[in-house]
Amino acid sequence: MNEPGLSKIRFGLHTRLSLGVAAVVLAATFAIATYALHLVKSSMRASIAAEQLGRVSAISDAIDQKLGSRHILLQTLAESIETQDFADAQPLQGFLEKHASLRQAFDNVALLDMDGNLVANLNGALKNGSVNVKDRAYFQQTVANKTGMVSEPYRNRLNGLAQVAITQPVIDGAGAVRYVISGAINLKDRNILGALGDVRFGKSGYLFIFTTDGVVVDHPDLARILNNVKDRGGKGGNPEILRAMAGFEGTGEGADEAGVPSLYAFDRTERTNWIVGAMYPSAEAFASIEAIERGALLGALVLSLAAGALALAVMRRRLKPLAELHRHMQSAQQSPGEISRPPASYARDEIGDLARTFDALMAQRHASELSLAHSEAQLRTIADNIPAMVSHVDASLRYTFVNARILALHNGAQLVGRSMPESRGGNYAVVEPYFARALAGETVILEKTGDPSLGIGHRTYQAHYIPDLDADGAVRGVFAMTFDITEEVNIRKAVAEQEKRLRDVTDNIPALVGYFDRNQNCLFGNIRARQMAGLGDRPIEGVTLRAALGDAMYEQHKPYLPVMLSGKKVRFPVRAPMRGKEGYFQVNLIPDTNPRGEVVGFYLMSFNITALKEAELRQAESELRLRTITDNMPALITYIDRDEKITFANATSREWLGLDPMQLLGRHLQDVAGRDVYLARRPMLARALAGERVEFEARTQRKGFERITQVIYVPDVRADGLTHGIFSLALDITALKLVEHQLIELARMDTLTGLPNRLAFNEYLPDAVLRGRLTGNAMALMFLDIDRFKTINDTFGHALGDAVLVEYARRLMASVRGTDKVARLAGDEFVLVLENLSGPHAAATVAEKIVERIGTLPFVVEGQTIAVTTSIGIAFHRAADTSASAEELLARADAALYNSKAAGRNRYEFFLPPGSPRDPLMLGGGARADQAPEAQ
Repeated sequence: MNEPGLSKIRFGLHTRLSLGVAAVVLAATFAIATYALHLVKSSMRASIAAEQLGRVSAISDAIDQKLGSRHILLQTLAESIETQDFADAQPLQGFLEKHASLRQAFDNVALLDMDGNLVANLNGALKNGSVNVKDRAYFQQTVANKTGMVSEPYRNRLNGLAQVAITQPVIDGAGAVRYVISGAINLKDRNILGALGDVRFGKSGYLFIFTTDGVVVDHPDLARILNNVKDRGGKGGNPEILRAMAGFEGTGEGADEAGVPSLYAFDRTERTNWIVGAMYPSAEAFASIEAIERGALLGALVLSLAAGALALAVMRRRLKPLAELHRHMQSAQQSPGEISRPPASYARDEIGDLARTFDALMAQRHASELSLAHSEAQLRTIADNIPAMVSHVDASLRYTFVNARILALHNGAQLVGRSMPESRGGNYAVVEPYFARALAGETVILEKTGDPSLGIGHRTYQAHYIPDLDADGAVRGVFAMTFDITEEVNIRKAVAEQEKRLRDVTDNIPALVGYFDRNQNCLFGNIRARQMAGLGDRPIEGVTLRAALGDAMYEQHKPYLPVMLSGKKVRFPVRAPMRGKEGYFQVNLIPDTNPRGEVVGFYLMSFNITALKEAELRQAESELRLRTITDNMPALITYIDRDEKITFANATSREWLGLDPMQLLGRHLQDVAGRDVYLARRPMLARALAGERVEFEARTQRKGFERITQVIYVPDVRADGLTHGIFSLALDITALKLVEHQLIELARMDTLTGLPNRLAFNEYLPDAVLRGRLTGNAMALMFLDIDRFKTINDTFGHALGDAVLVEYARRLMASVRGTDKVARLAGDEFVLVLENLSGPHAAATVAEKIVERIGTLPFVVEGQTIAVTTSIGIAFHRAADTSASAEELLARADAALYNSKAAGRNRYEFFLPPGSPRDPLMLGGGARADQAPEAQ
């Protein structure tokens, strides 16, 4: 039979030798192939990286060339404008539109004046004046350096597109910048790369561009343009891209935002210092290398298998005699009694000698087994009848004997000859240290639980481990006897648990607990009792009641002891010093009677009620402090119960209501506040009583004084979850409301001129339009400004310019009716609303009057005489024109003002829609020649 513990699957010696040869061949082949592949992979990786970097560098140079050629176009345009020497910006739009070929290089070309205003652009004259780029860095740098540049990426304020701009200054004859030409390129149209944007690295690799600050200029994913590269990939961005932003140029390997290993290449453009990058997935870049590697490894595996097969054939032939011996030994193990003498067929070599020696040993073993069988049978009969589990293990912890009880636990499994750790499994770790002590010569006794895997985990056993000593005193094994003591242990546990439960209960009661016999000797005391007696952890049993309490405390107990010993329960208070102050206690004496009704002892329980007494005192003090605080607060504080009756009021009620707080208690809210006030606040009261915090403003009249209050109802929700009442807090905000009204008025006034500001005008104009529509009356909106006011500011300074604005506002107010609305929008821009007009001539009359009053007499401010004129744009609005909104009227007046400026200033112009008949009354007019000041 097979030896216990041997695997069912075994490899022969010839198989193991063949596998060894195959393994050696495989290892050598793999080593050579790996080294060769390493050299090839290194060379190919360097070649692929160099090729990728070369393509990126070529694209970077192409981008520089594209930007350079576009810049040359703008330089040519600037030279043409400088040659034309336009007197003003008006002809620039027509000139620019003649160069429509610029659209092939730019999405839009615009001319900007020195204030950053758009004066001409390829996308149409209607957009002129609608954009100002004075705050753009590329505009400021172009003006400051007097040379063109390529801007950082930005978002167009007009259409929201992501763009870059190429700029070129237009220089006048004095060498100063007169205009700035801006050529815009939309990034999402990929105009920068053009056909280069379709370049791919492998199937899914791509090209992208970003600035040194990480702003994306070009990317196949158009949604990422103008976003920062650090916003993708998590943890602050892709490490390879961050390295390129720090100045790195070249190639490197890393992972993209999706974690795909990739080969990166970076180069910088010379003109813009942009970073041109390429991402090439490593799986695609090195696909050919991996195919070579797989082929080489497959060849090495085939070679090793062939070598192993050849070695197996040779070994089988050479080891055939040894295999026959192995079969003979297996047969002898199964039937040892049949081996009597060596067969004649044994060869005369080492294998034959080994076979004959084996046969002799098997015969000796058979004889020994017969002699031991009788002795073992007697020993087993005795051990099987002992009421314990008996076993023996040798020094190597292999079972040499187990009785019937152990075999029954293991369902009759074969244990003798097996290792005890193997047989007992995980349970062996419990007894391992004790067997080690027994093997060291020590007799060990221990209690332990049974093995759950054998179904005895709920049982408790007492094990005895006794060393098995030979004649020389050496330990050759261990005898183990294990007794079931579960019932005994359960009884001990029950007693211990009952005692512990009683001790835990009494130790955790917030009281001193003790039990005394009739002679007042203590038989039990909890931890508080021991601490009070000053015994600490020492037992209190045997201490008398007087000794435990002390003389002073005992004298307070003494009168009640006879009553308790008569069989009655007694409860009484006592006082005693406690941590430097007087403490209060409540004592309970409970008699303990036997079945005959005789008192055999008594229980003493003493509760510390010092905290309760102190809490009563603190509550009284707290109520006094609360009353003092609330009586001195500048607010009316009350408490309203669920019946809407007042149960608390502070002293403020005297000032606000003319009633003493005590006069309010118990009265219904309606009786105190009045029916009208009560009905107005009843919905808020209902919400607060439903558990909602409510705030509202209220006005009250008392003794001819109106008071504005901020009232807050706070529900009194207690531990039971119910609302028991309402805390009412009323704050006087009359002065605050007055200040708030004044601030609202100031927010609608221009602080320099005292006129209404833009906010007030924006509120007034829609109402004026609506009034005209309802009454059927016409109205007019005038848009005015001071001619060449910037020159006045630049010449005389802003302080004098402000004085001019004040005088202008004064003259303007003197020129209109009291019902007309004059407002200052911003700077030197003013508006005038005329209502209830009979026709356009009425507005023209007012406009002539204003032009004359402003321009006839020079302004004398701060000792300076200044000639000032004004231009006016008029939008006349008839009630029948219901389609015009306030915003459209203001736009019409603004357009008319522009026409007035274009017609020579110091005049007024009416807004005339395209194609409308030209009314002589609305053709505009201005100051007469003899009235026009020199500055006109």
